[in-house]
This record gives sequence, structure tokens and C-alpha cells, in this order.
Amino acid sequence: MQRIRWVLCLVAVAGAVAGGGAQSAAQPPLISVVKKGADKNTVSLAGVRAPGPYGQIFVKTLARDLELSGWFKVAPSGAVVVKGSVADAGSGIQSGCRVEWPGKAFNWARASLGQAEVRRQAHQLADEMVKLIAGETGIAQTRIVFVNRRGRNNADLYVCDADGQNVMQITHDNVAAVGPRWAPNGRDIYYTSFLKGYPAVYRMVAGTERKALAAFKGLNTGAAISPDGSRAALILSYQGNPELYVLTLSGGNLTRLTQTPHGSEASPCWSPDGRSIVYVSDIDRTPQLYLADVATRRSRRLTYKGSENVNPDWHAKGGIVYATKRGGGYQIAAFNPQEGERSAAMVTPPGSYEHPSWAADGRHVVCSNGGALYILDTLGDPAVRLLNVAGNWMSPDWSER
Repeated sequence: MQRIRWVLCLVAVAGAVAGGGAQSAAQPPLISVVKKGADKNTVSLAGVRAPGPYGQIFVKTLARDLELSGWFKVAPSGAVVVKGSVADAGSGIQSGCRVEWPGKAFNWARASLGQAEVRRQAHQLADEMVKLIAGETGIAQTRIVFVNRRGRNNADLYVCDADGQNVMQITHDNVAAVGPRWAPNGRDIYYTSFLKGYPAVYRMVAGTERKALAAFKGLNTGAAISPDGSRAALILSYQGNPELYVLTLSGGNLTRLTQTPHGSEASPCWSPDGRSIVYVSDIDRTPQLYLADVATRRSRRLTYKGSENVNPDWHAKGGIVYATKRGGGYQIAAFNPQEGERSAAMVTPPGSYEHPSWAADGRHVVCSNGGALYILDTLGDPAVRLLNVAGNWMSPDWSER
């Protein structure tokens, strides 16, 4: 399989979706521990009565969500006990649960219609348990957008829940659709498409309505939305080389941040405070990470180790995660931007790991590896293959909510 190169913003379709069909991917080895291992709360769901099919879906979804959070271990008995009933009621369920752990408890009750609502409510309970018991941000209600490549000039966008279920195709254009990114609102998706025969950036509103955001002459790609939702970082080439720009979404004002006549920029990502943008440039011959100050328009190089450092994503808690090429293979690494590259730690062994994206908890990362998607845990849990659906999956992006 040919690799999707670090320059997501290739002028030709071949650069974005070159290669053959789907390939199988073996389960990767355990990831390296980036931080000190996390203690797990044992939780028992044995006290939940769920005799019908919808109830079973609820319990199964809740158990998987708790395990994937990394903060719980589901067991026949545990320090955390969930009691109650999840009873089928026509086309849905009536649920009432009480969650108890040493010295504390809370009650949770919902009614839902249909399988989709049953799963959604299990996600809600899982996130509530993560918040109240572990004191952390839950990710069960978040979603992941990604690309399925089916040929040289054909790649469509899909979304799924954080547990890999509820997979849905959201573009059906028979052209290349690449580089999807969630907006901070968790509803809109920005991506690059060759819908009109050239690379333009589109905004998909709530998974249905589509609007063009950037369709300048030449290359339009790399849309990343600022944390406050007011600006988009873009890679545009209408003035020559692919350069980094910032576009205000309300007024359409465009500001150029880089001037690299002998290089190209790619893969912009905002800092959590919205003041800086980390991006990739090959101005020094090899693709490396750079940091641009939006106000001053000044940039500085962040990475020096590795022949390539690409695909950055930034989380306030987790730092900057990226793909680094060392020793012939790509692996995922993360570092604290305040300490610089010297604090970088490897999250995976060498291989074909690309396009990392942080979960909202700043602990988990989704990435691609050999045509499959995996969820990595920076606290040391085993990598989890996300999808059990055939495809050639790549370029995932995790929603913030």
C-alpha cells in the first residue's frame, strides 16, 4: 500500500488517495506507557435486570463504554455497583439505575425509543460515571469521522460512535474526500473534496447540508477550526506555494501567516487557547512541526528528531501528538509544548501509524495503521481496533463532544 504522504494538500488526486484496495491489518502490540499507569475501578453490572433485547443492548454498550474509558474494569463484583432495571417497553426501554460506590451514590433514570436512543443513553450513563467516580471527562458520547478509500480517485467520509458502532457513510460523491476535521461544536465537519474537479474545502452542517468554505484558484485544504469556532486555519496556494492562512468565518477576512517560497505547509492545528497554530512545513528540506503565533505571524520550528514529523493534534491536557518517522517506520509520539521535543514520548512502536487525533479526555488517541483504525491509551492499556467493518480506513478525527 502506498502511504498518504505528509502533504495532505497535494495538487493531484493521487497524492490524497493513491494506492490499491483495502488491506488487512494485524492487531498492533501494546503501546508504550507515556504516563504513570491509571488505577481502575472495578464495576459490577450484575445487579441490572435487562431481560429483553433492548435491555441487553443497553448493558452491553454500557460495559464496553466503561472499559474503553480506561477508568473501569467490569467484573462480577466490584467497588462500584450498578443496580436497577432496563425493561423493554414496546419499541424502546424504561430504565432506572442506581450507581453506588464507597460512601457515594447517584440515581439515573431515562426512557427511550429505538435502538439508537438505547445506545445513546448508555453512552450518557457511562460518561456520567466517568465524571462522578473517576473525576475525568467521558468520551462515550463523542464521535469519530474518517475516510474509506476505495480506489485511486474515490474516497468517502464516514462517522461512528466512539466505541466503533453506528458506522454511517456521509458522503456519496465518487470522488476524493479527504482530511475531515470536526468543528468544536461536535456537529459540523470540514473536509477537502474534489467534487468540482479541484481540491476545495467544504463544511458539512450536521452531517447533511454542504457549503463551500474555500474554493480559491489552486489548492484549498487543511481546514482546522479555532477553539472558539470563529476562524479556520487553511492551506491555500492561490498566491503560489501552499501557505498557511487564517480565515474569519463571519466576515471572510483572510490573513496569510507564512511566506515560504521554497517550501510547502500542511496539516494546521490550533492551540487550545486559539493563539497559535502548529503545522507542518518542509522549508528545511524535511517535513517538520512548526509553531505560528497568529498575532505576530512569526513561526518557529518545534521538532528536529526524526526524518519526518507530521499530522499534529493539540490537546490542553495531552499536549501535541503527531506521527514521527524514525528507523524506517512511522509511530505516534506526544510531547508537552512547554517543554519542547525533549519531552517527547513514543505512544506506539514503529510501524505504519498515522493521523493521530486526541479524544476529549486528553488520554486516548485514535489513529490509522495499515488500513485500520485503532484507539491508543497513553496510560498504557492495549490498543483497541475500532471497527469490525471491512474497509480501507484512514485519516480519523475525534470530536470534542
